[in-house]
Amino acid sequence: MSTRPFGSLLPGGWRFKSLRQGLILTLVVPLAVLLILGAYLDYRLARKTTDDAYDESLADVVYDLEAHVRADRAALTFDLAEEAEAMLRSIAPDERYFSIRDETGRLFVGDAGLPFRKAGKMGKIIFLDIVYSGTKVRAAEYWIDHGDSRIGITVAETTKRRQRSSNRILMAMLLQNATVIAATVLAIFFGTRHGLSPLTELEREIAARSADDLSEIEVVAPPAELRPLLVRLNQLFGLLREATEVQQRFIADAAHQLRTPLAGLQTQLDLAAGEGLFHAHPARLASIDEATARLGHLLNQLLAYAKAESIGERTHAFEKVALEHLVEKSATEFIDAALAKNLDLGFDIAPVDALGSEWLLQEALANLIDNAIRYTPDNGIVTVRCGAVDGQPFLEVEDSGPGIPEEQLPLVVERFYRMPGTPGNGCGLGLAIVSEIAALHGASLKLSRNSMGGLCVRLVLATDASESRA
Repeated sequence: MSTRPFGSLLPGGWRFKSLRQGLILTLVVPLAVLLILGAYLDYRLARKTTDDAYDESLADVVYDLEAHVRADRAALTFDLAEEAEAMLRSIAPDERYFSIRDETGRLFVGDAGLPFRKAGKMGKIIFLDIVYSGTKVRAAEYWIDHGDSRIGITVAETTKRRQRSSNRILMAMLLQNATVIAATVLAIFFGTRHGLSPLTELEREIAARSADDLSEIEVVAPPAELRPLLVRLNQLFGLLREATEVQQRFIADAAHQLRTPLAGLQTQLDLAAGEGLFHAHPARLASIDEATARLGHLLNQLLAYAKAESIGERTHAFEKVALEHLVEKSATEFIDAALAKNLDLGFDIAPVDALGSEWLLQEALANLIDNAIRYTPDNGIVTVRCGAVDGQPFLEVEDSGPGIPEEQLPLVVERFYRMPGTPGNGCGLGLAIVSEIAALHGASLKLSRNSMGGLCVRLVLATDASESRA
């Protein structure tokens, strides 16, 4: 089966850590581009606005100078008083320059070094950006017919004021645009958070389920975009339920079908042994008998495992179980097995109640006791306990057996796993069954080495219904 990154489904093939991040960035990035473009356009508009305003002021100065030009047949005169000229030049922090020339370039009045062009279009002011005395200036050039002569009036000024005005306008525009963009980003952030809340609710719904809960997901009035996903998830859960049920039925049916011929085989072995048919080969009979017993144990474990899963799927509410009675009942069934190996089977019981399935808890405890007796050497110790620690009820079985290495502890709860070199006729399902029952109860299963070097298994249960099923 081929796979591809989910991020490739998003625009441009981008990959994001979360859908929310992808949506926000997909919307914010274009906004950032628009902000940059807007800033550029604002800059151009601010420049044009200030240039138009200051160019108009510059044109007024040109017209004022024109009004002071007098021409007769004798000569061209300029009647601007010194005080008026000083006021014309005084525009702090800028500096203003002017010149009046004829079409040959001859200066009548003003600043001699001020650049000029030859006579252009008459009666129209032309605005130019020029350099005067090493400084960039804005100039207005105006050519008119004055009698028989063509007169050019040039007025120029430095650009400090217009630059400051342009910056103020630009900053006002940028502040306004930035405020709008910021508000839009916040709206996108909270909007996507609210819009994706159904996905968050779906995630919490799935996270709250136990591994065996394959019931359909029910969401009241889901968004249209979420409905196809819910349909597909529920279809997948349905397929998984069917597969699980088929597996459980197969295990249970196979175990049931095998128990009958196995019981017949055991009966025939007992009859053969009673008739002395294996007198000459006692070792062979013992081997066959051991294999038959192991097979019987495996079938019983398989049935218990299948039944635990089946009951777990149907269990939605547990009953109060008195653990001390459960311990007494379960341990009593193993007295003969303990005596056969001269084991000290002891009890340490404190009255305590827990919520759960009595049958399942009894099955779990029986598997723990059976394991302890099976792997503890002769003359050893097996202790069964129940009680409460910090308000949490528990069942515990410990033994003086060989124990389990630290690195093997996570593995022994897996189905059909047996440590290399493990003696006995176990099938590797005992602790797996206990682990399954613990999961069905929302309980914790803790395996550790005790002070005797053996194994200690503690099943910590819930005290209320809210804790009993996660």
